[in-house]
Parts: sequence; structure tokens; C-alpha cells
Amino acid sequence: MRPRPSHAPPQGEQGSSSTRQSRRSPQSSAPQRHRSPPSRQGGSRHRRRSPSRSRSSSSARSATPRSHSATPSTHSEQATGPPPTLASLLQHKSTNVLPTAVVRLHVGDSSFVLLALYDPCAAISSISASLAAQLKLPALHVGDDRVCKATVASKVDADLRFDVLLKIVKGLQICTPVRPLGDSVRARFANLTLANDNFHRPSTISLVLGADAANHVVTEGFMPSQNGLPMAQSTIFGWMVSGSCSC
Repeated sequence: MRPRPSHAPPQGEQGSSSTRQSRRSPQSSAPQRHRSPPSRQGGSRHRRRSPSRSRSSSSARSATPRSHSATPSTHSEQATGPPPTLASLLQHKSTNVLPTAVVRLHVGDSSFVLLALYDPCAAISSISASLAAQLKLPALHVGDDRVCKATVASKVDADLRFDVLLKIVKGLQICTPVRPLGDSVRARFANLTLANDNFHRPSTISLVLGADAANHVVTEGFMPSQNGLPMAQSTIFGWMVSGSCSC
């Protein structure tokens, strides 16, 4: 029988193939570095916010509407202005006028023309501390109170005067009337010599003549209220207009 030819490669070829395998082996054994594309999970991990940042951002978002909501209330308060006073609420249909007069106040060698309120319900006459300091009136201490001596004279007749002891009071400011009256109201008293020609215009008063001056102030003569007009009382200063006005 004929021996079968072996298929083994020739020695030269075998060596060359082993050489090729040895040359390839380092390449095959060396780990191949492949750059994998960034996964979506990793990208989302980088985009996630930390809990502290999320809380701060959420708190900032929650705080923002509060600041915007506070703005309209501020504008509404500025638009409406100060709240109405009790006097203005009670006088929404009519306006009350308090009796006032322009007087001359003599203290020592000084003389001042002031607007005074006549209030027979006040026990003693008084003057505001700010006005007394402005006029530099000399003050006397009587117990815990401070007072000053003065002489009140009429602008109509300089001979009509009387002495008064004024109590110095802090924060004495009286406004009358609370709103201006029409010139037609003033025209109704045009035939009288008024103690205050501008009784229908709001004024702030810091001098009060009380019950201690009543016997020196009031004289004979009275005009009752008619057709919604205030009344008028004759005094040494002229006619004082007072009362409710619904005209």
C-alpha cells in the first residue's frame, strides 16, 4: 500500500507561519482601547442638580411670587393715601366749624397776632409747647405744670383786653374745619365784622381760650343757624362763626 502523503506544511512554511503567529500574538494579547460613546445615563448624571441647589432654586422660585404679590398692595396703599379720620367720617354729610378768632397776644414788650380757638368747655386756657418755644415766651413752673402770663387783646378795639394764664401743653394742635367750605357760605356773613375772616378755610390752631376767659370774650349778640348755615356769636374779637354747615 502506498503511504498517504502528509499534509503538514513544509518546514520553511511552518516556521514562517509560527513567526507570523508570534508577530500577531502581541497584538492580539494587548488590550485594545476602545472609546465608548458617553452613555445617556452618564450624561444625565452630570446634568443632575445637587439637592441643596434644587432646594435653593425651588425656594427662590417660591419666594419670587411672594415679592411680586407684595408689590400691588404697596401701590394700592400709596394710591389710597392716609386713612380717613373719625372727624371726617362723622362729617361726611355736614362740616363742623369751631369758633375761632384772630387775637393779639402781648407778652412783656412783645406782641403777636395769632389764631385762637374759643372753647368754654376747657377749664383753663392753654398754648402749645412748640408755639411757646417759637415765641420765646417766659415760662413759670407751678408744680408739675408750666405756665406763662399773657394779655389777650382784640384786633377790632385795642382797648378790649384781659390778662390770662396760659398752660403750656405738648402736642396741642386743632384743625378746623376738616374740609374747606364754599365761598357762598362766607358770603352769607358778609354784613358782619367777623372774628376770623377765613373761618371757612382749614387752619391749625395752637392757642385755646377756655372757660376762664369766657366772661371777657362773649358780648351781647347772637345769630341762630338758618338754612343749614352755622350760627354766629358776638365777641370782643368780632362775630365768631361756629356750628354745623350742610350747605
